[in-house]
Amino acid sequence: MAKRQISTRPVRPSGPSDPDDVFLENTLALSTWAQRHRQYLVLIALAMVVAVMGTLYYLNYRGGHLQRAALEFERVQQGAAFGDTTTARAELAQYVELFGNTPYGDEARLLLGQLYLESGQADEAATVLADGADVSDPLGLQGAMLLAQAHEERGRLEEAEQLLLRVADRADLDFQVRGALEGAARLRVLAGDLTGAVELYQRILETIAAEAAGRGIYELRIGELRLRIEQG
Repeated sequence: MAKRQISTRPVRPSGPSDPDDVFLENTLALSTWAQRHRQYLVLIALAMVVAVMGTLYYLNYRGGHLQRAALEFERVQQGAAFGDTTTARAELAQYVELFGNTPYGDEARLLLGQLYLESGQADEAATVLADGADVSDPLGLQGAMLLAQAHEERGRLEEAEQLLLRVADRADLDFQVRGALEGAARLRVLAGDLTGAVELYQRILETIAAEAAGRGIYELRIGELRLRIEQG
């Protein structure tokens, strides 16, 4: 009986494929996929290039825009301080249109609103100050105070009072709180709400030390208002 010949050839393991083979297969598959979708890949690449170029252009434009805004604001600010008021108002109005979305825009609105108020143009002042009267920041608090003044001059006393009370609630500095509360109390007196005015003057006293000389003014006002209330 013939003997069975035993092969000495190494047996390839039946487990996972060789990493080199897997890499080669994946590379071939990716190459085949890329050939089939070449048009889409080209479009994606072009879109990425356009996006990058657009971003670079915007950043460059933004930097130049801010630089122009700073230089132009310095010029119009000097014009408002030393030049003709009518010309200054016109230049500031144009500045707000061109650079109102920059960090200098709120300062320009504040200055323009102040010039309008000084010229007796309360409606124009209210319009330009409405966009910058954000009581969440110091500059906005100033804008809100001016806007309240514009509302008062337009006869909109309730709106002015509500705005002043918002300033008093959000302001961090005592003098800002006192200024806003004093203005609101004065408006309540004009509206005939003497009791409400007393309440606001008492809030002012809470911001002044007991030994401070300034308390006497507000204590006197409270006494006068209470006397008027008693007299009917």
